[in-house]
Amino acid sequence: MKKISSMFLVMMLLLGACSEEDSTQWFDTKKEAIEYGLNSEVEDSTAKTELLSTKEVEGETLVFYSRDGSLWVASITKGEKGYSWYRSSPGHGFEGESNFTTVGFDYITESGLKVPILAGKAYDYTIEKILLSGDGPQRELSISKDSRLFYAIHDGDFVNLEVNPVMSGE
Repeated sequence: MKKISSMFLVMMLLLGACSEEDSTQWFDTKKEAIEYGLNSEVEDSTAKTELLSTKEVEGETLVFYSRDGSLWVASITKGEKGYSWYRSSPGHGFEGESNFTTVGFDYITESGLKVPILAGKAYDYTIEKILLSGDGPQRELSISKDSRLFYAIHDGDFVNLEVNPVMSGE
C-alpha cells in the first residue's frame, strides 16, 4: 500500500510539472514588447494609456506610462526567446490637497534589480517643472502635459530627496 501511495504521489508531481507552461509572450524587438504590454494593460476600453518614456538602468529597460492619471512602471526582459513585458506592481495613483504630491517606491524587475523611483503629480497648472536634489547634482524633472505626472530614478534615500516646484514666471 505504501508503495502504491508513493508511486501515485510521484506521478502527480510529474503531471503537475509537465503541465506548467510558460505563458510569457515573447517578441523580436523591445518596441514590439512595449506595444504589446501597453495594449494588454488596458482592462477598461475607456482607459487612456500613454507611454511617458523608457529608461535604461544597469542593462534593464524600464517603461514609464500613465493610465487614468496613475503612474505605472514595467520592464522589458531579454531572454533566449526575445523580449517580454514584465510588471511587478500596480500603478501609483495620487491624491492631494496641495499644489503637488510625491511618493517613493522601489520597482523590482524580473531579474530582481531593485530600482528606487520618486514619482508625483502636479495639480497646480502654473507648475512648469520640478527640481530634484539630494542624490547628486540638482535635476529638472519634466511634467507630462496630459497626466501632469513626473518621476525620476534616484540614488539616495527617499527621505533625503528635496522636491521643489518651479512656477511659470520664476
